[in-house]
Amino acid sequence: MALPLIPILIMMLGGGAVVGAKKHIDKKKLTPQRKMIYETAMKSVKEPEKLRELASAFREVGLNNHASMLEKRAKLRALPPDVKAARKAAFQTAMTSTDPKKVIELANAFEKEGATGASEALREYAKTLQQTGRAA
Repeated sequence: MALPLIPILIMMLGGGAVVGAKKHIDKKKLTPQRKMIYETAMKSVKEPEKLRELASAFREVGLNNHASMLEKRAKLRALPPDVKAARKAAFQTAMTSTDPKKVIELANAFEKEGATGASEALREYAKTLQQTGRAA
């Protein structure tokens, strides 16, 4: 489902969406178009440079929090393979943990680094542990 959005996002970036966003009268507002671009980029864009370009465009229109998250995502995408493997191993270990506090700690760390999907999955898992009483 997200795959067809990638070419659209790239066209919008190169074509006119960013220019349109820059010229938009109501700066600092997350319009539906900007929200769609942001969410698609966070989920689907793999190229760090494209994420940095988009972050710059968001920063120019005053959406600094969104720009920061895009920059964090770009840093994650640019990590060396061994660091990515270590992060993946930490995630997998946390997803088998029975200590919801430890899982939440890792979720918080991942979120601060821009790994929002992993953070969300960890939080859901911790919530399940708490609800089912499977905590250590």
